[in-house]
Amino acid sequence: MTFPIGEYVIFGIGLYYLGCGNTRRSRIFWGGVWLSWLTGWILESIFPWNNTWHWHFSRVMVLGFFAGMAWQRTKGRKILPVLITASAFAAQNLFIVNEPSIFKGEQFFLGAMVLVTVVLTTHDFWGMGLALAGGILADLGISIFLFQGIVRHYDLPDPFFWNLSVLFLAGAAGVRMIWKKRNDVLTEMSEKE
Repeated sequence: MTFPIGEYVIFGIGLYYLGCGNTRRSRIFWGGVWLSWLTGWILESIFPWNNTWHWHFSRVMVLGFFAGMAWQRTKGRKILPVLITASAFAAQNLFIVNEPSIFKGEQFFLGAMVLVTVVLTTHDFWGMGLALAGGILADLGISIFLFQGIVRHYDLPDPFFWNLSVLFLAGAAGVRMIWKKRNDVLTEMSEKE
């Protein structure tokens, strides 16, 4: 998945919320996401990487900003879901590096396993966001430690899991908004009767 789906989703949602967002809080959040992406993009332009590790600083900065916001808004467990998700990422990375293309669609299967891990270890949307963003960030260090000298080229963070995480979180946020709107409409209908 080399097409930058994640960037386009973030750009579209951010443009919507900056233009017609309901709250100041959502505008600050999306403004921060855009600013962190722009800062990372500038760093990528200034420091191009020609060695084994190809850093996508724009993605790393967005993950860091999102993880910080999710850390503040997550209630309950914070560290354990991040560690479990990072372990799932490390396990799938080892599986793919040691046995590449063992079966068709292995990335989607392993991605689904990571998402199931995230859903089972968290309680709410922000917990899922923290687990995914924190897990990917922790996996960056784990990947460098595990794959030093083994791989010739490695994207940090992995483009497939970056895009999958953005799509999953955008879909979860959309379902959450639809569910809230549905409950508001049902409550309003019951009050009229």
